[in-house]
Amino acid sequence: MRLGLFDPPEDVFAAVMFHYATLPRIVVSLVAGASLGLAGAAMQAVLRNPLASPTTLGVSAGAQFALALAALAGPAATVLPREAWSLCGALAATGLVYLIGRRTGFEPARLALAGMAITLFLSAASAALILFNEQQLAFLFLWGSGHLAQSDWTSATILIAAFVAALAALIAASRAIGLLAVGDQLAASVGLKTETARLAVLLLAVALTACVVTRIGVVGFVGLAIPAIVRLCRPRSVARSLLASAVLGGLALFAADALAQLSSELTGRLVPAGAVTALFGAPVLFVLLSRTRLPARPHQPAGHTDGRFHDAGLGLLAGLAATLVVVAAAALLIGRTGAGWELLAPSGDGALFLARLPRVAGALLAGAAIALSGLLVQKIVGNDLASPELLGISNGAAAGIVFSALVLGVLSRTALLLSGIVGALGATLVVLWFARRHRDQIAAVLLAGIALGVFLDSIIRIALATASMQAVALLTWLSGSSVLVSLPEVLGLGLLLAATVAVVLAFRRPVALIDLGAEVPQALGLKVRAVQTGMLALAALLASAATMVIGPLSFVGLLAPHLARALRARRLAVQVAATLLLGAIVMTLSDFVGRVAMAPWQVPGGLVAGLVGSLGFILLTSRRRVAGAGA
Repeated sequence: MRLGLFDPPEDVFAAVMFHYATLPRIVVSLVAGASLGLAGAAMQAVLRNPLASPTTLGVSAGAQFALALAALAGPAATVLPREAWSLCGALAATGLVYLIGRRTGFEPARLALAGMAITLFLSAASAALILFNEQQLAFLFLWGSGHLAQSDWTSATILIAAFVAALAALIAASRAIGLLAVGDQLAASVGLKTETARLAVLLLAVALTACVVTRIGVVGFVGLAIPAIVRLCRPRSVARSLLASAVLGGLALFAADALAQLSSELTGRLVPAGAVTALFGAPVLFVLLSRTRLPARPHQPAGHTDGRFHDAGLGLLAGLAATLVVVAAAALLIGRTGAGWELLAPSGDGALFLARLPRVAGALLAGAAIALSGLLVQKIVGNDLASPELLGISNGAAAGIVFSALVLGVLSRTALLLSGIVGALGATLVVLWFARRHRDQIAAVLLAGIALGVFLDSIIRIALATASMQAVALLTWLSGSSVLVSLPEVLGLGLLLAATVAVVLAFRRPVALIDLGAEVPQALGLKVRAVQTGMLALAALLASAATMVIGPLSFVGLLAPHLARALRARRLAVQVAATLLLGAIVMTLSDFVGRVAMAPWQVPGGLVAGLVGSLGFILLTSRRRVAGAGA
């Protein structure tokens, strides 16, 4: 008698399916989840950072981008196995994050921000590759959300071998990991080479994550949330913490995959398991954060100085305005075709000029709107690391719009704008609640924002994975394309932006006082909560309106206020004007570059802004040292 479990009879279809599809999928879900939980626990311990995980440190994004390049390379890529390509990409991304972390003393918030910047950069690059290679990279839609379907035991065997080797090595190094988790000084005092030990542990975690990404795609949140849950149980040793994270991670991904299969059967649409982990992991992390106190840091106003006050004033604004005029004129009048560069004559090419005008104006106003939204968020939350993108506000607008378009079948641009506003306002309320409870804990606020963003992104990914032909069109919009912008939308966004600027300037004194912390304005009788709620509502309105017109924009809302402060815009009125102009310049220039760089093909301006903005912010972050930071 043959047993269907280990030796299935070939003439019994159910037995063959169970042996080669169902059973390997169960094993893969358990081992992959255990691997991600183990990798996240190791990263958080050696970096002493509750924000560290394969997702937030760029590991998964680096591996995914490398695999996309390998797929485009064709037969030439077969010289190396897929795991090697994935490992190279993961190591490159994590290595850059590590170098930035060293310069900032591995401060949790800035390390996570650097990781998110690199992740957004690689995600934008992957999206650009998909737009130009839809047939070859169509698998990234589903694979990028974590798909666990199996047809043999190959992936299960590889993942088991990688997990066992990594677990044995990390358990053996548990004493060193524990010393690094306490602090470098203590570890060095007992003779541990801290830099070598930290790099060795990170290398193991990165290699394990790269193996998982190669086999099942990107699975978010397991490596971030599971170690946080384990820490609440206060395990007595590092070894127990690692083992508990592995066991709980395996169970979490197994449960998520089971739920994904059930949802697929009930809805008739394929639901990826990786998106389900984020969908349910984010609320769990929110609950944990609401009950946990992370190490506090003093309130630091978003526009702080080093004790010297010098405002650039009208000279800066005049220079930025002149730059914007030049950039906008170039975007309107200069084009590129297969025959070469051409200069548009408005009198002779009126139709082309009128067709290009809404696109340029839409990019200009959307950049200014998202930049002002970022400035308001930073002022109200009280830290220059905040932005609509990183705190989930932009993702809230995008999720509302995608949900309406795909699930409810809403086609009206007005209805979609209202959906985006509802999504952004919902995200804003969550962020405001968290910012008020954890105002002195930027790590908690950032972690909540990342959790919210991943949660909303999982909704978008599930929608895209089941949207068939609509997915590519939505991906173009999600990349920040100005192709479909119309003049009425431009006029509406312009009026909204003008009204918002007027309100902000009218209430500039309360906003400036709130930037000093909650105690000072309360002592002066200011209704802090009312001002916070009103300003964040304006920020959400601007973010959702910009998202509706041109799509989600990455890092413009974070970079523009930083550039304004770097150019010595100190007073709030000057800072608002400089931020508006810088956001408009970045987006207008990005849209122009995307239109002419690869003519006749066009790259969405949002992708270009994401690439340039994330790179710029990586450079800004890497140049900022903290006391005691390593060289």
